[in-house]
Amino acid sequence: MSITTPDPSRLAEFIPFDSLSHTHLHAIQGQLEALNLPPGRMVFKRGQHSDKAYFLVDGELDLIDAGFSVRPFSATDDENYLALDNYAPHTVNAITRTDATLYTLDRDKLDLLMAWTGAVDLLPPPGQDEQRDWTDALLASGLFARIAPAKLHTLFMKFQPREVEMGTTVVREGDSGDTFYVLKQGQAMVTRGQGRGANTLATLGPGRFFGEDALISDQPRNATVTMTSDGVLMCLGQDDFQEILQASVIRHLNEATLNDMVRDGDHACILLDVRLAAEFRHDRTPGARNIPLGELRQKAPALERDFTYILCSAGRRSELGAYILSEAGLEAYVLDRETTTDDATKDVLATE
Repeated sequence: MSITTPDPSRLAEFIPFDSLSHTHLHAIQGQLEALNLPPGRMVFKRGQHSDKAYFLVDGELDLIDAGFSVRPFSATDDENYLALDNYAPHTVNAITRTDATLYTLDRDKLDLLMAWTGAVDLLPPPGQDEQRDWTDALLASGLFARIAPAKLHTLFMKFQPREVEMGTTVVREGDSGDTFYVLKQGQAMVTRGQGRGANTLATLGPGRFFGEDALISDQPRNATVTMTSDGVLMCLGQDDFQEILQASVIRHLNEATLNDMVRDGDHACILLDVRLAAEFRHDRTPGARNIPLGELRQKAPALERDFTYILCSAGRRSELGAYILSEAGLEAYVLDRETTTDDATKDVLATE
């Protein structure tokens, strides 16, 4: 047996590799192993539990089932578009009939690729983010326009690079969070739930960031992020995130300032309550619109951009809501209040 450097483009006719972009296909090269076997060599045995998936790239094999029936199988066979006998344990013996080349990939990472291709419609168009510098992506997000240039320089200097391999779980749903991440290189997948109940929420490419929700809300991670290729993350610790980024982006105002804004007519304001619908019905904020926090990021792009949004829920949810709206390029403030907004302000806000 000899081992050579695999050419990932040879996998383009196999599922799930046929759904991958050229860039992503080459990003998994380091995960592949090429086996060059002479005739008569056992590739795997029936009943064997293997952590590898095998793809026949060149040559022929004999596949022998439990009844000792032999089926010749060639790399040019019409059914050669999946991993060979991709079961645990294997249901057949696979023995080389001729010189053969097989590519192998860790089975767990193949499962990850299968899940990723199921969410490929969530990706931006090929090439849109692949060459984008991570700092340019942050500056274009809308969040960083509110940070003074001197602080921006300090902020970028605080990021630390971290190399990650395909299959690495960067953040796990339910864990506590202490880091904000920017994807400098590679691809990642965002999921929620466990096992068969897991749902894919998004796929991320270079320049995309994640992990801020847990830092702002001081709650456990609300999703799992898994690398679907090798890559590089830029990491910012919680203290630096809160001191520089969060403090610059999340702006507060008191009721007196809000009353002045409304009465002067310089700002068209909307009170926004991000509590759950049941909470809002039970304790309705007069004049407020209700969009639960869990729906806000999805609905933010459709909100009116000419309004200023005043987050009026108590606690951390308003801060996270203001951050999400700022991330979407909207003007947002958190209302700090000790008493109820006066009736005149309620009336004006109710008509917006």
